[in-house]
Amino acid sequence: MRRQWALALVLAAFVATATASAGVVESMEYVRVSPTQPVPPGPKILVQEVFWYGCPHCFHLEPLLNRWLAHKPADVTFERQAAAISPYWLPQARAFFAFEDLGLLKALHDKFFNAIHIHHEVLDNAATISAWVADHSHVSAARFRAVYRSFGVGLAVRKARAQQTEEGIHSVPTFIVDGRYRTNPSLAGGRRQLLKVVDYLVRKAARAQHH
Repeated sequence: MRRQWALALVLAAFVATATASAGVVESMEYVRVSPTQPVPPGPKILVQEVFWYGCPHCFHLEPLLNRWLAHKPADVTFERQAAAISPYWLPQARAFFAFEDLGLLKALHDKFFNAIHIHHEVLDNAATISAWVADHSHVSAARFRAVYRSFGVGLAVRKARAQQTEEGIHSVPTFIVDGRYRTNPSLAGGRRQLLKVVDYLVRKAARAQHH
């Protein structure tokens, strides 16, 4: 029995070592985006998070993501993009692009998440979102509603939807690294593992740039 127990320990150690050395595996923790999407030229690696304000998984990822952003590599550029694939996501997608247009994103991003997930406010149309913005910024409801319904915001939503379709995005949150690689919590094995996979993909993309 003692010999069998010792053998089991050796086998377990071997499996653990093999698993650790295997690292991140393509088609398991991440997949390739095909075709590869264009990214801005230059040495920096673009990391994009596609999210929806109504998504509880996106909301719970925010603290981890903010900590990651505070210590992200110097050669990484980070960009959020509102998900626009599903019709249910469109009101908040328009809100996101309107926040960007009006320079409100930094001030309102976390507050909007909290309003939906902590305070359980229903913010799912032009009227409710515009009234909320007027209560939480210097922008009037009428001004925000005009931008929310504008051609520019509509165009941004259509471009996001086209890009996300090309990238094969069906769920949120999803991360796209260097226009080449896609991962999400389901692929990565959870929220904490997700950002470790993103780090791995950043290093992989950086190596590819130097070859």
